Amino acid sequence: MALERGSARRQGYVDSGELERVNRIRRDFVANVSHELKTPATSLKLLAESLEQAIEEDPEQARLFAAQLRKETERLARLITDLLDLARLESEERSEYPEIVDLRGVVMSVLARMRRVAREKGIELRWKRFGRASEYTVRGDETQLASMLTNLVDNAVKYTQPGGRVEVTGGCANGEVFIRVSDTGIGIPPDKLPRIFERFYRVDKARSKATGGTGLGLSIVKHVAENHGGRVTVESVPGEGSTFTVYLPRASGRQEG
Repeated sequence: MALERGSARRQGYVDSGELERVNRIRRDFVANVSHELKTPATSLKLLAESLEQAIEEDPEQARLFAAQLRKETERLARLITDLLDLARLESEERSEYPEIVDLRGVVMSVLARMRRVAREKGIELRWKRFGRASEYTVRGDETQLASMLTNLVDNAVKYTQPGGRVEVTGGCANGEVFIRVSDTGIGIPPDKLPRIFERFYRVDKARSKATGGTGLGLSIVKHVAENHGGRVTVESVPGEGSTFTVYLPRASGRQEG
């Protein structure tokens, strides 16, 4: 009986500790969201007021304010979209997806959208494939997978200087499909690597603000990979670049439909 009471107390302690951990995560999340939303909201208010004053007195300045207003609006919209995506991903449990997805096709679609952005920044964006196209099949949600790959390529382009290179490679080994995104960008300091997949974590806050980063992209990447039974790894050398690799279980069989 005494052993049972002791066990119950220990179980109660574990439950209380877990509840406190969940509550702390929730408080931190609400505080972070409030801060992240407050910044662009304040900027929008100030820009709107400035635009209102300048629209008659200084049309040229008004155009500059309007351009900045659009930029801040886009940043806010992206933050809200990322928040909704992350909340949905965190609420989902890992499951067997019925749909078989051609991951190579998803990669090509993402690259087609990102090439203009890379070209405007003077960055070479290329795809180097290993293996047969039929090997790039996974069970999953195509929208989630596209979001994961878009975030990886977008990050690589953002943190690579003009004249640099972003290379996407893929292959199949040991029953897994892998997609690797490498860049010649600024890299990540070794002491920062353990935290880069945390929500709202930014290695360089000033640079993230300048590039329009929300601090949620890599969290989305991690959750999509894990929801599909996979994982993501990172290697980086400051000043030389970073390499992110996503591994997903390869699906066998033909695509349905």
